[in-house]
Parts: sequence; structure tokens; C-alpha cells
Amino acid sequence: MRSIFKKKFLVLCAVASLLAAASQAQAALPLPQIDDVKFKGTAGSYTVTITGENFGTSPSDIPCTACSPNELQIVNMNNQPHQLSVNVASWTDTKITVTGVAAASGDGVRVSVYNLVLGQVAAWGGHAGVLASGVPLITSLTTANTGKSIVVTVTGTGFGAPPSGIIGQNTNSPFFVMTTWNSKAPGTDGFPWNAGFCSAPDCNGVTMGYQSWSDTQIVMSVFGADYAQGNWVARPHDAFCIGVWPSTSTSNGTTGATVKCKRLKK
Repeated sequence: MRSIFKKKFLVLCAVASLLAAASQAQAALPLPQIDDVKFKGTAGSYTVTITGENFGTSPSDIPCTACSPNELQIVNMNNQPHQLSVNVASWTDTKITVTGVAAASGDGVRVSVYNLVLGQVAAWGGHAGVLASGVPLITSLTTANTGKSIVVTVTGTGFGAPPSGIIGQNTNSPFFVMTTWNSKAPGTDGFPWNAGFCSAPDCNGVTMGYQSWSDTQIVMSVFGADYAQGNWVARPHDAFCIGVWPSTSTSNGTTGATVKCKRLKK
């Protein structure tokens, strides 16, 4: 009898070891990561060098000229926001070179790289050239939870006073956008989806709740009824970006944007 129990115990231990190994392997899944984005040359036609890791081998449609490939997005946040048509000169696992980036000095710019094999996106947010006067600066993003209970805290300067009619409301506004790439199904629902800011050409109509807003901190929590429809849901490992326009802006998202990106924790 002891021998039978011992065998069962050994089998259970072996199964537990396999499950632990599988869990560790899943946890160690490589993720694409952007370490730096450098803008050089002339404003309006920058050469941009994107460095990092796990970008993957060069996709079949790259190099390309005057293109907007799904595997690489360079978005000007000062144009509602708008994906730019660029020239992708080269692509390796750690470095991508792009020319002809039509951003003005000081424009907020969002960059995302999609590794087709891993099915994962890396995202970066910053500015071309020098940060213009009057544009907000995001210094940190922190998140708690994912899915329906997600809370995003944006810390920085220059956000302005609370915009009229959004605190405590679940709404869209021309002052704030959350852009998220679905790690479980990237590219299947519009690569990516957006919440908060909603105006052509970058609009998915997902509303969000604003818990508080001050000149140095914005707290967002709760999504609207359209959230979690299809792939519009923030999951662990998703890359996401926050864009902020100052509450004094009357441009409806066409000037004065700042953007910062991060990855949701597991």
C-alpha cells in the first residue's frame, strides 16, 4: 500500500514540476521592447532610428517607400492622432531605420513595433525635436489591475485645471486618450484600439471615467459600455500609451499633445 501511495506521490510531484516549468517558460516569453527613439535631420522630414530588442526579422513588406505598414506605426499626436506615411529603410531584431517622418519639432509622437511571430507590440511615446512651450509633460504612468477594474494614474506637469464636465463622468474628451494593443489578438480589431479621445482618424468610441484631474496628476478608472466588446479590453502584457492635451486647448486634439507609453503588468 505504501508503495502505491509513494508512486502516486511521485507522479503528482512530476506533474507539478512540469506545470511549474511550463509556467516559467510562459513567464519568460520574450516581448518586443523599444529602448530608444532618436530623431535626426530636418523637421518635417526626420530620419528616425528605433533601437531595442525582439523586433523580429524584417517583415516581407519591408523595406518600403511612402508606406504605412501594420508592423510599424509612427503616429503624430498633433493631428488627432494620425499615422504617418514613411519610408522604412531597414529592419533587424534590434534596430529599425525610418526616413521621411513628417513631424514638426516639438510634436508628440507615438511609435509602435509589432513582432508578427511573437504576436506582441512594443510602444514608445515622446517628442520630435524640442518640447514646445505650453505642452504638458508626462513623467510617469502607473497602473493598478487590468480589465474592467483598471486604474491609470498619469503624473506630470502642465495638464491644466480639470476640463469642464468630465470628472466623475464616463465620456470621451479632446484632452486625453488611452491607446492599447491587444496582446491576445493584436491587429484583429484595428491595430490598435483607443479610448477617451474620439475624433477622426483615430477613433474607436470607447468612453472612460475620469476620477480626478489636476495640473500634475490625472486618474482614470472605469470604461464605458463599449469597453470589452470584441478585443477592446486591456489585458496583462498589453502595450499602451497615454496622450494628454492641456485642458486649455481649443484645438480638438490638433496641437499641444504629449504622449508616454508602458506595458501593463501581468
